[in-house]
Amino acid sequence: MKDKIINIIKNYYYILTGFLFFLSFPTYDVWFLKGYTFFAWFSLIPLLVYVRKNSFKEILFSSFIAGFIGNFFVYSWIGDFGANVGGGDYVILAFMIPSLTVFFVTKIIISEYLSRKFERFRIFIYPCVWIFIDWIESIGFLAFPWTYWGYSQFQFIPFIQISAYTGIMGITFILIFSNYIFSDFIFNYIQKDKTLWKFQLIPGFKKIIIFIIIISVMAGYGQYTLIKNNTGKNSDMKIAVIQSCISPWENWNQNRFQYLEYLEYYTKKSLQHEPDIIIWSESATLENISYHYANGRLNEFERRVLELAQSAGKPLVTGEIGVAEDHVHYRRYPQNNAVLIDESGRVVDTYAKINLVPFGEWFPYENWFPFLKELLYKFGASNFVPGRDPFVFNSLNRKFGVLICYEGIFYRLCRDYKNLGSEFLINITNLGWTEGYAGHIQQFSASRFRAVENGIWFISASNTGITALIDPYGRIAGTIPRLEKGYLISDINFDMNHNTFYSGYGDIILYAAMMVLLVFCFMLIFKRFRFFAQLREK
Repeated sequence: MKDKIINIIKNYYYILTGFLFFLSFPTYDVWFLKGYTFFAWFSLIPLLVYVRKNSFKEILFSSFIAGFIGNFFVYSWIGDFGANVGGGDYVILAFMIPSLTVFFVTKIIISEYLSRKFERFRIFIYPCVWIFIDWIESIGFLAFPWTYWGYSQFQFIPFIQISAYTGIMGITFILIFSNYIFSDFIFNYIQKDKTLWKFQLIPGFKKIIIFIIIISVMAGYGQYTLIKNNTGKNSDMKIAVIQSCISPWENWNQNRFQYLEYLEYYTKKSLQHEPDIIIWSESATLENISYHYANGRLNEFERRVLELAQSAGKPLVTGEIGVAEDHVHYRRYPQNNAVLIDESGRVVDTYAKINLVPFGEWFPYENWFPFLKELLYKFGASNFVPGRDPFVFNSLNRKFGVLICYEGIFYRLCRDYKNLGSEFLINITNLGWTEGYAGHIQQFSASRFRAVENGIWFISASNTGITALIDPYGRIAGTIPRLEKGYLISDINFDMNHNTFYSGYGDIILYAAMMVLLVFCFMLIFKRFRFFAQLREK
């Protein structure tokens, strides 16, 4: 029996990576699952040790199993989107989890293939391939850059100050480098003499010591930065963010005035603190406010929203259903919009969401798969058309960009807003379709990075949470409990805003990784041509 257990461990220890993957990201609101900042540094080690000595068939199988387990436990909350239909959650997970796992497997397969071709450069190949595939996940119609390994460090505030130079890609690079360097040490230890007194002679030990020193220096620099740049007491703008906890599963038309009463109640309470600007969430006003305002056809709900802003004498930012008009074909298309209403109750500007949630907000391949489109509608999916360009709002002589829903994870878009002159970012969002801790905290984790990367304030304005104000160094300046109706009052000190290397130069570490991989590809092609040339000579 003992031999059987040992044999199972020897042949299937890579599965441990699946469970360590689970421990590397926030999933449930219990204390013993909040060590993700620590686990992410070494959770890939069992798989990386295993694949190094096995065939590509085994690599494919083992990485799929480990990746599937990890993705399922970390991202199974996404299935809640289909909970309104019997079995809908299983349908979503049956597509989502294998798709995410394919990206995970691709990273391992390509990394190991190149590593075997260029053994001396293994230590850099894995992190380079990893962030390159991460970049691929951030482009195109089906972009979903949610699953970046670096987001596991959102609580390690001193360390993530380095993202002001490297962005999220740099943090991910460091974490994958860590996993590889430790796996290399363990692999070499297994292959050689295991006596502890020869421990120092094992290849890689010095690299680990140097790596730990470098990370310590980075964290120390980050802590110094935080101490040097405290939040201060100056207030240039006071914000009020309303968290109304509106249910997306209830009929909007039947309940909208009840929802409006929530919004009016908490907004009026927030006015006691004399805020400069009021912010509602993405799903607060599912009406065509800007379109009806422009055409002089406001309904009662929309009139009350504008009258509230006017009576308060405060500008209001909220979500709405925008309308894009095709004057050539005489058609109108819905959009997921943010709208700015000024203190006089006038609609000033709108922004149409550029990065729509694949399948949830639009399905660009409906002509090919009409049956899938019908199924998505049953789940509660929308059929928006995307906006084209980022738009910078101007209110109270301050410029800001609005991100809608999960646009907070699109790091390039946020950098664009900074370079267009935005002094702060507002992320209006709605995760009311899931009551779990995982979705709320995973989305929020990206928000901290966007603030640090660009050196500006970040406001998370959520329907159900996490509603918070984040300073330019990633610290929470104010927040309210998740899944509770209420409002947040907090102050912004714009003196803390600063230019960062990342906002100025972008993803340098990603471009460097691409160049390294391109060189390896050219070298492989050259070797192949030389091989065939030698065959012809013979």
